[in-house]
Amino acid sequence: MSLALLVVVLSSCSGSDYLNAIPKKSTALISVDLQQMASDKNAEDKAGMLKSLLHVDDVDKCGIDISEKLYLFESADGNLGLCAKVSDEGDVEDWLASLAKKRIASEVKERKGFHFSVLKDSWLVGFSGQALLVMGPVMADAQAQLQQQMVKYLKAEEEDGITVSPMYERLQTLSSPMAMVAQAQALPEKFVAPFTLGAPKDTDPSQVVIAADMEVKDGILQIQGETFSFNETIDKALQKAVQNYRPIKGSYVKSMPDDALAGIFMNVNGEQFLPMMQSNRSLQTLLMGINQAVDMDNIMRSVDGDMAIVLPTLGDADLKMMMAAKLAHSKWLGDVDYWKTSCPAGAKIANWGKNSYFYTDGKTSFYFGVTDDKQFFSGSDELTAQYAVKPSNHPIDAKIQKLIVGQKLAMVINLAKSSDGSGTGKDDAISTVTGLLAPVFGNLTSVVYTLK
Repeated sequence: MSLALLVVVLSSCSGSDYLNAIPKKSTALISVDLQQMASDKNAEDKAGMLKSLLHVDDVDKCGIDISEKLYLFESADGNLGLCAKVSDEGDVEDWLASLAKKRIASEVKERKGFHFSVLKDSWLVGFSGQALLVMGPVMADAQAQLQQQMVKYLKAEEEDGITVSPMYERLQTLSSPMAMVAQAQALPEKFVAPFTLGAPKDTDPSQVVIAADMEVKDGILQIQGETFSFNETIDKALQKAVQNYRPIKGSYVKSMPDDALAGIFMNVNGEQFLPMMQSNRSLQTLLMGINQAVDMDNIMRSVDGDMAIVLPTLGDADLKMMMAAKLAHSKWLGDVDYWKTSCPAGAKIANWGKNSYFYTDGKTSFYFGVTDDKQFFSGSDELTAQYAVKPSNHPIDAKIQKLIVGQKLAMVINLAKSSDGSGTGKDDAISTVTGLLAPVFGNLTSVVYTLK
C-alpha cells in the first residue's frame, strides 16, 4: 500500500515538472488550456491551433502534450516565453528537423544535454524530455546568451520554477480556459495607470498584480480582472480604491475614435478620485506638461459622473490626450484669470471661445473648456478638444462600447496602434504577446480590460 501511494505521489508530481522551466521570478504568466478551449472543436481544429502557433502539422507526432496547459510568460529580464509539456523528446526533434528542411527553423543542435533550434530567425526553441521552451524575440547576436539562460531554465529544480511562486498559486485559483496573473511592471508603461490607481504614492509597479480571466470574441481580447498586492498595506489601499468606482453610463464611449491608441473609462466623484490620481505616477507624468499652469486638481474636484481619457497616439514629445467628464459644477472657471497671470515663463493661457481656453508653451498645446450643460472637454488641439464630448464620425466598434457600459473601470487598446514599430520598446510588448495569441484565436483587433 505504501509503495502504491508513493507511485501515485511521484506520478502526480511529474505531471507538472515541465513547469520548472518557467523561471520563478517571471513578471507575467498566462495559462492556456487548449483542450478546454477547443472542447467543442474537432481534432483538425486543434491541430490548426498548434500549426499556426508552432508550425505543427501533426499534433499526434510533434511530441507536445496538449492535454496539459501551455503557458506564456515574461521573464524578469523582459524576454517572452512559451512553455509546453513534452510527451516524446524524439518526436519533438523530428518535428523541428522537418521545419529545418522547410527553412522555417534552423538545424537542431545539442547543448549541455538539451536540444535547440531557432524558429523564424528570432525565436529560440529549447527542449528536454519534459519541457519545451520557446523564447524571444531576439536578434542573432544575442541568441547565444539567451540559449545559455534557457539551459538554466530547462535544468531547473522545483525550488527555482514557477510553481513555488505566489504568482502561480494565484493563477491556480482562476478557472477560465485562459487566465493571467501579471505584475503591472510587465505591462507597457503607457497602459499601467488604470492598474495602479489607488496604490500608495511610492508603490513600485512590481508590487501591483493583475489577476484576470481572458477570452476572445469577435476579434476582441476581453480581460476581466482585479488588482491586488502581496504586500498587505498596498493591497488594502487597492481594495479601498475600488469602492470609488461607479457603473459607467457610457456618455463618452462613442467619443473614442476607432483609430485612437487607447481609452480609459470610469464614473467617479472627483473629490474621492483626486487622491488616487495625485498618487498615480503614470497619470501625473501624463499631465506634467500642463499642471504647471492649469490647476487640473481643481478641475478634477468638480467631476461627478462619467469620465474618459483617450490617447490618440503614442507621442512622447508632447501631450497627446483627450479628456471628457461630467461636472457637478464649474466654479474653477473663476480662477482662469489667475492662471493666466501665473503661467511659467514662455507659456500662456488665452481665450478660445465661451468658457473655453487654450494653453501653450511652444511645445505643448492644451485646449479646454466647459459646455453649457457642464461637461469638461479638452484635447491637444481645437478639433480633438471639441470632439472629446461629441460622438466621433468613426467611433470604436459597437461591441466594444457595449462591453464598457455598466463596468466599474474599462480600458480599450487598439492593437493596430499599440506598437511604435521599433521592435525594441515596451510598447511593442503587447503586440508581440497578441501576435503569439492570434494563432489560437484568429486576428485580434482590440483589447478590452474591465475591472471585476
